Amino acid sequence: MTSPLGQTTPKIAVHGATGRLGRLIVHEAGERYTGPVERDGFLPPCDVVIDVSSADGLAALLPRLSGQALLVGTTGDLPADALAAYAERAPVAVVPNFSVGVPMLVEILERVVPQLPPGWSIEVVEAHHQHKQDAPSGTAKRLIRATGRDDVPWHSIRAGDTVGEHTVWLAGPGERLELKHVATRREVFAIGAIRHAVWLATQAPGLYRP
Repeated sequence: MTSPLGQTTPKIAVHGATGRLGRLIVHEAGERYTGPVERDGFLPPCDVVIDVSSADGLAALLPRLSGQALLVGTTGDLPADALAAYAERAPVAVVPNFSVGVPMLVEILERVVPQLPPGWSIEVVEAHHQHKQDAPSGTAKRLIRATGRDDVPWHSIRAGDTVGEHTVWLAGPGERLELKHVATRREVFAIGAIRHAVWLATQAPGLYRP
């Protein structure tokens, strides 16, 4: 793919490069990585900035950007208005989960839920490592949106070194479906982050939620 600056593959900087996921993204980016985005000073020359910092860190980053594509993997209370404003002049993607399987699970829910008989209930259960702070997870919120319902109960588990598990229960009289995605290696999110960054570098300005 050709990036906005003409390279065969986009050059990537990472905001949150010293974090657990950030370090893996840096490793996966290889020669495409141009450096970390520090709290102040100039940004490394790049086509895409991958943000895996925090909601506050993202809010502080946005005014410093100057047209680079922005891939947001951060979850929590994101600065929606500022993201929308920046998306008017650059491609911005908000992706709460970089895996391959979760978008497939979203698509399944969007197809299946409208076919449920009246009276069926839906609940979402998500589990992550004990250091994850936000609850529900950004992925759980995305799954809830996929159901098209506003009142879906959710349950969060924070235990041990759990990488990430999301289960959607669809339950009716005498039966239920359990639709589940399990991440077994954290590296899957770094691989997905690079895949999304390469895609985003070719997009027109706008706010994307793939």
